[in-house]
Amino acid sequence: MKNTKKTKRTFKIFAAWDYEFEEKEYDRMSEKGWQLVNGSSFTQKYEFDDSVIYRYQIDFNNGINDMARYEETFRDAGWQRVNSTANGWHIFRKAYDPKLPEEEYQIYTDNQSRVEMLKRWRNVAFIMFGIMLINVGNGLRIMSTSDAAYIGFGLLAVTAMFFFMLITGVVSINRMSNGGSNSRPFPMAIFLLLLIFTLTALIVCSAAVLINEGSYLALGFMVGVIVAGLTIAISAAVAKKK
Repeated sequence: MKNTKKTKRTFKIFAAWDYEFEEKEYDRMSEKGWQLVNGSSFTQKYEFDDSVIYRYQIDFNNGINDMARYEETFRDAGWQRVNSTANGWHIFRKAYDPKLPEEEYQIYTDNQSRVEMLKRWRNVAFIMFGIMLINVGNGLRIMSTSDAAYIGFGLLAVTAMFFFMLITGVVSINRMSNGGSNSRPFPMAIFLLLLIFTLTALIVCSAAVLINEGSYLALGFMVGVIVAGLTIAISAAVAKKK
């Protein structure tokens, strides 16, 4: 029976260091006739077209000054840009011909270019580490106040979770930079639950600090971290069209 449904949307979680799993998911869907229209870390939109099969590749570059020239460089190699995310991930595709070697479906034919791409994301992770360190100091300061010590402890515990997730990503990136393959240390569903729990705990800690300590400075630091985390998550989830 012919598929009469023209579009579909999926909700699958891909961390930054999971881009290879994301590429394979788009390839798998394309083989079923579902061609990607908009892809992101959290949601994906497809249109049904079983007349072609694509192979997908993802590039991370958040410092593009001339998007037209950037896109033209890939187009000259046979790649079509599907969409980009607000924080610098760009999804490309190329019509698949089984007669051609697999190297034809790799954006980076030399390892050095791939390593440079991975380093760009790792630099972003290091910036996020710096933001987290601000909250470590804030948590230690709050713990020094006896009547609010539990709030500081909670803040440090939550920050430790963020560190754990970021370190997992950096370790995976380093492994891939050295020629190894990525392997998920835990399912993405657990990663999402940790993220939701962490952001919720940060909001609770912020409210508790304001109520119990009356410190707007401490509240400001924590709200800043929350906003930074949400901005990163939303920018990863928002897909921009061509």
